[in-house]
Amino acid sequence: MYAFFSKLFFICFLISCALTPLSAQELSPGRAMFVFDGSGSMWGQIDGQAKIVTARETLARVATQLPPDLEVGLVAYGHNRKGDCNDIETLVPIGPAATRSGALVSSVQSLNPKGKTPLTKAVRRAADALRFQEDKATVILITDGIETCEADPCAVASELEALGIDFTAHVIGFGLTAEESGQVACLAENTGGLFLNADDAASLGEALQQTVALAPAPGPAAPAASLSKNLSVSVSLEEGAPALTDADGVRVFWTAVLEGGGEEINLLALPSFSARLEPGAYQLTARTDRGSSASERITVSDTEMTEVNLVLGAGQLDLAAIMANQDIQLSDVDYRWDIENRVTGETFSAYTQNLVKVVPSGQYRASLVITRLDKMSPGSVDIDVVTGKTVQAEIIAATSKVLFRAFNRDGSELTTFDVRFQIYKGDSTENNDEFVAMRIGGDPILLLPGRYAVRVEAWDKSKRDPVVEVVEVSPAADLTVDLVFP
Repeated sequence: MYAFFSKLFFICFLISCALTPLSAQELSPGRAMFVFDGSGSMWGQIDGQAKIVTARETLARVATQLPPDLEVGLVAYGHNRKGDCNDIETLVPIGPAATRSGALVSSVQSLNPKGKTPLTKAVRRAADALRFQEDKATVILITDGIETCEADPCAVASELEALGIDFTAHVIGFGLTAEESGQVACLAENTGGLFLNADDAASLGEALQQTVALAPAPGPAAPAASLSKNLSVSVSLEEGAPALTDADGVRVFWTAVLEGGGEEINLLALPSFSARLEPGAYQLTARTDRGSSASERITVSDTEMTEVNLVLGAGQLDLAAIMANQDIQLSDVDYRWDIENRVTGETFSAYTQNLVKVVPSGQYRASLVITRLDKMSPGSVDIDVVTGKTVQAEIIAATSKVLFRAFNRDGSELTTFDVRFQIYKGDSTENNDEFVAMRIGGDPILLLPGRYAVRVEAWDKSKRDPVVEVVEVSPAADLTVDLVFP
């Protein structure tokens, strides 16, 4: 059918246009992407009929005569919105005409011209769809107007010709004036294609048939090159959940062991990354720094990327320590989170104000210790971690800053190494189990709300008896407590 169609067309075309005959190789099935003008000017008339109607009928007729193994597709522009230079759409992806001709016809029949003429950007879209930098590619532009979106079709044609393997653009001007023809003909001239001007349905059909016959067959596929990175890995908390990233604050340790034996290969300690492994079958394992793990058998190729996402079956802790007294400025090392799995008894600690950790699902107790509070914890919270979920909790430390000062009876203050303060929880300094802290001199101390017994000793030469006084520390306060030796 295709040989008969090509010969018949060739005879007709010789008679009417006196063009050079096509070789047998040129007439072999190939790949072509139609770029169809859906701009508002297509409602203009030729011989009493709208150009869009003539173009629909002509393309429908030609589509039914395409060789079944010719690969075709369709890009249209200007058919969705007025005044939009980005109104470009791939209506029919590239594929054999045997499965695409019906879609070509129905797509063109449904076009409703209304917009601008971004033909340059549309040609580039079609070239990209044909992978013009990897294989031979032919674009057939059907337009009744010139570029109206401030693009240079001549420059783009030269660029596509330079970057492409074997790129060709044929241009069919439908009802163009001589001046308009000159502005779009360079798309064909700069890529070695044909510029054909059609003034009616018959000449439009002939032009379509000729440009289709010139579509080159795809060349032999180049041998696949070895990849510098052939493995891409990531982890998720549960099936279907997004992959974790560095921003999630989780460390993941990856190892791979070659099937059949071999040393363990340590990969990067990141939640996701790309790397290269020698081709083969491996057991790939991901472990977090808090006990979650997942493993899968993978096969790695030299020329294809292997993408793996392992599901940890874990949840995430998101804990925050809040200082009620905003004037107390602490650093991360002043906060310690003690995390206990209440089922397994496993524990871990982390020094940070805000803790974000991926942990196996289970029941946990999180206790906050502010190290500068000397043995005293603001509290703890029990948390149930569910697979795939982030559980948030906070502990508010109603910490106060207390400055103890000691004075002689005459009103003079004992400072630096002349005085020592010992602080106990409760009303007595007799129980060593209630000891909180010791300070020399007048440095402030951080205390939680409550009652404290303070023992102050003078270290000067007076050898006075210690003074004990009970003080009440209110929440989130800044206090100064003066103690006077008798």
